[in-house]
Amino acid sequence: MKILAVETSGKTFSAALNQDGKTSAFFTYDCGHIHSEMIISSIERILKDTGNSYESIDKFAVCSGPGSFTGIRVGMTAVKTLAQALNKPIVAVDSLSALEKSFVKIKGLKLIAAIDALRNEIYVKSKKGVIIKSVGDFIEENKKYKNKIVVIGSAALVYADKLAKGLGKTSVMLPETFNFPKAYVLAYMAQYEQGAKYCEIEPLYVRRSWAEESKEKNRRGS
Repeated sequence: MKILAVETSGKTFSAALNQDGKTSAFFTYDCGHIHSEMIISSIERILKDTGNSYESIDKFAVCSGPGSFTGIRVGMTAVKTLAQALNKPIVAVDSLSALEKSFVKIKGLKLIAAIDALRNEIYVKSKKGVIIKSVGDFIEENKKYKNKIVVIGSAALVYADKLAKGLGKTSVMLPETFNFPKAYVLAYMAQYEQGAKYCEIEPLYVRRSWAEESKEKNRRGS
């Protein structure tokens, strides 16, 4: 089984190939939201370096969000186009699950994936799915874990001072590179999912983009 995965939900970009349960190639770039310029060339490099072709891929994996609206669109569009052309299934993985799967559980520490949602808000998982929560509410709800919690994701970088003050320095102790989802994790997770047709895959937008909301406000004000 050969699974090709791309991750474009944040400021970093990564692509990976998993062959029979093992990562055979993995590239990551801190590209500053220029995913559209990296995605095809990176995929082709992976295929060339591993002696594969587009036709040899059995399944695709992509991050569905939440995260950068533009990045998610770029990744989704590229993967859906390839899957449609090759008639291959896609496994869509949300970025919070990908972050959680990147780490093993550590006894005595609570790990929580949290992604910056802007405006002093973050995306986190709940029993109802991915939700938006204020940083203040998140800290208040997790104060009982102070000095025994690690926040995984871009929220740990953007709100480092607030989290460290409210939950302890341990909560933001991970190096920057660990706080972004990785394509090889998506590929690994996709092994255990059947996948869906390209037309059934949709991005996970918990809220509309800031540009869309601003446009709506302007329309109401006119």
